[in-house]
Amino acid sequence: MLVDERRHRIAEMVLAEGAATVADLSRRFGVSQVTIRSDLESLERQKTVKRNHGGAVAPRISRFTPAFQEQSSVHRDAKRAIAKRANGLVDEDAWVLLDAGSTTLFLAERLAARRLTVASNSVYAINLLVEADDVSLMAIGGELYRPSLSYVGTLAEAFLDHLYFDILFLGVNGVTAEGLSMNNAVEAGIKRKMIDRANHTIVLADRSKIGVSSQIIVAPLDRVEKLITNAAMNDPAVQQLLETEMLEVLTSDA
Repeated sequence: MLVDERRHRIAEMVLAEGAATVADLSRRFGVSQVTIRSDLESLERQKTVKRNHGGAVAPRISRFTPAFQEQSSVHRDAKRAIAKRANGLVDEDAWVLLDAGSTTLFLAERLAARRLTVASNSVYAINLLVEADDVSLMAIGGELYRPSLSYVGTLAEAFLDHLYFDILFLGVNGVTAEGLSMNNAVEAGIKRKMIDRANHTIVLADRSKIGVSSQIIVAPLDRVEKLITNAAMNDPAVQQLLETEMLEVLTSDA
C-alpha cells in the first residue's frame, strides 16, 4: 500500500470513529508504530486529525459540520461517481432507506431532486433532505452516535420494525468474500436491521473498502444484491467477490 493511500485510510478511520490509537492502527495496517506516528504527524499538519497521547482524534468540528466532513472525506470524486451510479437505480416514488456515511451523503444530494420517500438515521442526510419539496422524509430516531452523527441502538432498530422499503443504500468499512464488516459494533445492529427491512440492498464502497476485513461482521454477501464501487473489475479483491456469485458488481465512472 502506498504511503498516501495508507494516510487517506487512516484519516477516514479517525474521522469515522472519532479516535484511533497508534497500536491499533499499527496492527490494522501491518506497519510499525514509528511509521504510524509519522503518518499522524503528517495528517495533523494538514489539520485532518488532532494527535493526542497514544493516537489521534477527529477535530471536534468534523463531527458536527457537514461541509467540513465533505472537505475532509477522502476519495471524494470516487464517492460522487458512486452516488451518481446509485441514483440511477432508484425508481420514482420508491421508498428508500439511506444509511449513514460519506458516500450515502453524496447520494442524498441527488435524491433531494427526486420524488421519493426517504428514511435515514444520518443527521447529515436528514438536514440535507429537510428542504427537498418532493421528498417525504422520515428521520430514524434513537441513541446518537456522535462520531458519525447517526442514530443507532434498540430504539432506532424498533423504528424500522413496521416499515418496509424498496431499496437500501448501505455504507460499510470493509467488503470481502466473507461479508460486510465494520470497525465498531455500535453501528452494526442498525445496519443489520436495515438489511432486514429492504427488498434490495445496495452497498456503496469506494476501492479503499474492497478486500478490507474489519472487526465486526455485519452480514454475509448473500444478503446483498449489488455492490457499487470504483475498484477496477480486474482487481484481485473484486475478482474474489465475483467468484462468490452472490452479488453483482457495478463500476462507477471514477
